Amino acid sequence: MSKHFPKLDPNLRLKIISVLIAAGIWYLINSFSDPAIRMTVNNVSVQILHGEAVENQGDVYTVLDNTDVIPVVTLQAKRSVIDKLEAKNIIATADVRDMEDNGSVKIILTTDKYSSSIERITGSISNVLLRVEPKETKSFALEVDTEGKPADGYILFDTSAEQNQVILSGPQSYVDSVARAAAMVDIADAERSIHSYPDIVLYDQEGNEISAEEMKEHKLHLNLSSVKVTATIYQTKEVPVICGGEVPLADGYELDSEPTAEPSSILVAGAAGILRETDSIEIPLEDIASEPVQTNMHKVVHIEKYLQDDVFPVNEEDGRVTVYLRVIKTETEEETEAETTDPSDGGEESPANPEESSGDQ
Repeated sequence: MSKHFPKLDPNLRLKIISVLIAAGIWYLINSFSDPAIRMTVNNVSVQILHGEAVENQGDVYTVLDNTDVIPVVTLQAKRSVIDKLEAKNIIATADVRDMEDNGSVKIILTTDKYSSSIERITGSISNVLLRVEPKETKSFALEVDTEGKPADGYILFDTSAEQNQVILSGPQSYVDSVARAAAMVDIADAERSIHSYPDIVLYDQEGNEISAEEMKEHKLHLNLSSVKVTATIYQTKEVPVICGGEVPLADGYELDSEPTAEPSSILVAGAAGILRETDSIEIPLEDIASEPVQTNMHKVVHIEKYLQDDVFPVNEEDGRVTVYLRVIKTETEEETEAETTDPSDGGEESPANPEESSGDQ
């Protein structure tokens, strides 16, 4: 000893030895006496028993203020018992049949082993608070929401869901707070139609999403969790509008200029294969003037009837095209001779231009 601690005071060495001996004695005493100690466990879930007692009456209950979770549970038992227990051994229950008028249900705490050896077990809360109200079932039209925009040169034509409605059931107050049900499909940079199976999401009156956790907490149940959704994406193309056929003209009249359409081209959309075959849109002039024309005229036509099936104008205003016709009166042989007659010969001079009649329809 003096070799390793040559400068250690003999009294100090004696004190160290005494402390070590005392610690050993204390350990031996505790080992043989098995003293009571405490154990704490956090966030213990409470099992609700006999909830059917409420549901059989046509009502439904929900837990208020997260009271079905005990923040802290404290156990007291001998060390030999505590050393063999884990958090999963703690059992917390609340029997709905014992519910008081205010919705309070007492929590019973125990363990699934050594329960008779537990000296004391307590929780930081002692009651589960329940809200009981009528059960309601309500149907909602299923909407399809989209996120993003298709690629340049493409548009979203239509969206549809395989099911057009969903059925929601749960506590009346929570069901009444739901405003709409929707499924979201991402169409960002899409160049073809999309088929997907998104989850169905509920939204409240303020437009806020009701999360899956909230639905579980409030006991809201949907008959469907997801649905097949189709987003139809069409390609677009600028196509000229032309006027075809013959204009029926009254005797003595001719066209002042070729018939024109305004706008002269429109943006249409459709399946790529159909658009490749669509080089122009022809409006028959017979549809513009069914009777012989002798005045200027214009007519608004709806362009859809001249488009192929599954091709349509991208913009609503492009669905209407105005066709313009301008005519002039032709000179007859008599009028030509009259214009060339010398006034000194007693002939009457004809007007330089015949009177032109014009009008709009």
